[in-house]
Amino acid sequence: MVGLSSTHHAAKCPFCSRRSSSVHSTYERTVADLPVHGLEVVLKVEVSRYRCLNPKCSHKTFTAQCDGLTERYQRRTLEQRRHLECTLGPVSANVGSRQCAVVGMPISPSTALRIVRGISHDIDYASIRHLCIDDFAARKGREYRTLIIDADTHCPLEIVPSREKDDVKKALRKYKKATLVSRDRSATYAKAIQEAIPKARQVADKFHLVKNCGEHIEKQMKRSMPEIKTEALESARIPVEEGVRLEGQYRAPTERDVELFHQVWELRKEGLSILNIAKKLNVGRRVVRRHLSSTEPHGMMVLPSRPVLRYMDIIKAGVAEGKGYKDIREDIIASGGYVAYKALRLGMKKVFPEYKPKGGSGLKLSPLAEANRERDALYHLLTSSKMRLYVMNQYFGVNKKTGECSDEHCRAEMLIQKSKTLQKLREAYLSFRQVINGKSVKDLDNWIEENSVSKHQEIAVFAKSLTPDIKAIHNTVRYSISNGPIEGCNNKVKAVKRSMYGRAKDDLLLIKIILYARNNLHGI
Repeated sequence: MVGLSSTHHAAKCPFCSRRSSSVHSTYERTVADLPVHGLEVVLKVEVSRYRCLNPKCSHKTFTAQCDGLTERYQRRTLEQRRHLECTLGPVSANVGSRQCAVVGMPISPSTALRIVRGISHDIDYASIRHLCIDDFAARKGREYRTLIIDADTHCPLEIVPSREKDDVKKALRKYKKATLVSRDRSATYAKAIQEAIPKARQVADKFHLVKNCGEHIEKQMKRSMPEIKTEALESARIPVEEGVRLEGQYRAPTERDVELFHQVWELRKEGLSILNIAKKLNVGRRVVRRHLSSTEPHGMMVLPSRPVLRYMDIIKAGVAEGKGYKDIREDIIASGGYVAYKALRLGMKKVFPEYKPKGGSGLKLSPLAEANRERDALYHLLTSSKMRLYVMNQYFGVNKKTGECSDEHCRAEMLIQKSKTLQKLREAYLSFRQVINGKSVKDLDNWIEENSVSKHQEIAVFAKSLTPDIKAIHNTVRYSISNGPIEGCNNKVKAVKRSMYGRAKDDLLLIKIILYARNNLHGI
């Protein structure tokens, strides 16, 4: 505990600003300060109460404050309060209470929450020129909010309780001096900005434009996948002799199968549906369909055997000769069949548990097996979800440091070079990215005009969808503002929201986000 006294002999009235030196009385204030070496520090400050000499002032007396140390109605110094605000902002009230107790500033969780709620975040709306607006999920798939930030300082300004046009418009009316507003391609936000700030220029975000283009490219790939496979594999097709496929056979019918067959057909002749027949005979609809699809009674179908059982003659011959797994697999592939090495080894261990191959069990593929493997790799690559990575990014699969290309990258580039459809899709995507990142509005208009009549339906749909929002997209090319800062801020919002366990309201969430931004701005 430290004792202090004020050396001032006069003070200004906080209500009328008139200076007074007439002392009414003195009293002692107890103020908590920053701890020293983990020990709590309490200041006993002797302060004076003065008489206000202004007869028009509504207050007869007032208390003088120690500049830089105390403020009205507070039992903490300004320095301790600032430290608590920075400490309690990013964490929950319970965690903040425990952390402060460790360093020598014991407070309760309720006090911690009250300190955070008391943080002022006044906004000078007249000084804000550039805005970013985007939505985030308060409850994913159910409730959404709208976040507005200052594009210059990246500081959050406001959380709108929904993303409806009326709520967003009401919030944006405060920013009358804003000249640029960056947004995604939402028509709701576009209308709200136009009605609330008609003089502001809207800028469509580059990231969302490129993302929309990529989504349409992937849809077109799904539509054109049969054509792409024909083009890409025409010269890369590998002739492989297919294995013999065992067709299913019906087993001999039992007495129950014959009786059920006649019952099903009798009820069918009476006009009953498959569902009613199944209910009356207490069987499944598949059983009824099976009997109705045949002209004579039969039993259940015997499914084809497993790969190992399918080539049992070859396997038995190999076992008799003492061959290893790889040699037996070579014999199966040479006969026109195909079985995976692992499936063969595990299957043989079940059928011949005591068999130990003399030739070893190492895996070495023959030229025919290598051809099958290469074919499977190409077919695995020719899917819209896989191929889009290589179509939209020609450097995907390339080591940035060494420049070495992966095997999959080489296969993908080979398939793209063989397919005219994939080449057109890559050209459309890369040219759009180049136009958006450029500075020429004319090039953008030319791209839209050229691709609006594209034979690929999804590309034409995307190009035509740019026309209604063409002014905002032109501004994307002209100005460097984007939604990048607010996307990063949205990630911070989600992190803070999770730490609050969803129990706090939007006002406390906004304060915590503002504190987070301030701490990062000042390097705290």
